[in-house]
Amino acid sequence: MPVPSTDLPANLVPQTDLPDFGTEPTSTLKEVGGRMGAALYGAGTGIAGAPGELEKFAAYTVPEMLGTRQKGERDQLAGRETLFPTVSEVQKGLGKVGINPPAEQYKGFQTAGEVLGPMATALPGVSRGLLGVPSQTSAAAAKQAEKLGFKLRPAQVRQDEPVGAVGALGYRQENQSLANKLASKTTGKEAAEIDDKFIRGRLNELGKDFDRVYQGQQFNIDQPAVQALQQISQFEQFLPPSTSLANVRKTADNILGNYKQLIQVPGARPQTFSIQGDALQTIRNDLMSAARSASDRSDAHRIYELIDTIDDSIARNHPQVAAELNRIRPLYRNTVVLEDLMRSGGITQGNISLERLGNLLGARKEGVRRMGGELDELGRLGRDLRIRSRAESTGKSPSEGQKTMQDVIGSTMGSLTAPLLQTRLARGVQRRMTPGGQPSRFLPPGIPATSIAGTAVRPFQGEEQ
Repeated sequence: MPVPSTDLPANLVPQTDLPDFGTEPTSTLKEVGGRMGAALYGAGTGIAGAPGELEKFAAYTVPEMLGTRQKGERDQLAGRETLFPTVSEVQKGLGKVGINPPAEQYKGFQTAGEVLGPMATALPGVSRGLLGVPSQTSAAAAKQAEKLGFKLRPAQVRQDEPVGAVGALGYRQENQSLANKLASKTTGKEAAEIDDKFIRGRLNELGKDFDRVYQGQQFNIDQPAVQALQQISQFEQFLPPSTSLANVRKTADNILGNYKQLIQVPGARPQTFSIQGDALQTIRNDLMSAARSASDRSDAHRIYELIDTIDDSIARNHPQVAAELNRIRPLYRNTVVLEDLMRSGGITQGNISLERLGNLLGARKEGVRRMGGELDELGRLGRDLRIRSRAESTGKSPSEGQKTMQDVIGSTMGSLTAPLLQTRLARGVQRRMTPGGQPSRFLPPGIPATSIAGTAVRPFQGEEQ
């Protein structure tokens, strides 16, 4: 059975944001490599020597404890005390081929690997207790998130007391950068960070796109749009003075006055009532401004629904502009969602919390969420897997298996072992334990690996809600 050297394989070394086992990324690449290499060395020797250790325990340790064998008395079978090699024998064999034990400073990580390695292969039930078992929903969400490139820790995926985190140990920066890019891309422009300048810029650019659609044109609107215009004057009385729609109401009243004259003409077709695009865009711009400045976001969303009704009417009656409207509207809507999220503290220092994005979108009414799409899907993954931002703390709820392990091996060794349960390697073990899950090549030696989730950013499969 092949056993890794203490040199960490290149595909296992995090390339960015290399943390120590605290909360700040201060460890050097060499330090992290030494720790992980020691853990892998321990896992490999632990797995290879586990049968011999079990044999030794059953043949000598237990009888000595029961008094049925003299202490130090050993059997000899072809010059051996055990049929299978023990951990120390495996280590000696490796030393002969130039693979030496890790440095003394990493002995704790070596021992932790020796404990976890056999557990992952010989005692899957213990591994499930340590890592936690996902539900079907969380396993499916994790699979989708990992296809997008997120690196998760097992505690985010388990169904019992899941823990919120940016992601697997050593991937805080990479996960955060990916979250920022995916969320910003749903506005039509990708950014490494999402800040006020980015959001204002997107709203201005998309507003100009709407101007190009509406200004200088003549449009027909149908009954739903007329009703939306009628609601404007009724809705204004519920808004604070800072978001008054007086100018909008005046324009809307003029349009409705022309509409009333039309319906009195014999043979008129009110469902194709024609108005100037400039007047519609004036109404839309003022409505947008009022919605963005409204202190009560529920009022803002009601205004956005009025705008949607007008846009829907134009798209239905004018196929030549429907494609462009259908492109712009979700981008603008997603930008408004990110603006709301920033106002509520879900975006800090340019970094988005996908967990809080999912909570914000999940609390909205069906009408506000009806566009669905990539941002909503990203929020769902963030909520289900509790993907947080770098500004948020990581959850600290250990599994029952971890608590038991700490009781057995002691709090000191338990604290040394705990970081290993936050790694991609541990997530690979959990994935293998999940019914229908695919093994990962980031597993301890001896565990078959046939595939691993890709890291390329793929498009979402948007859903209409």
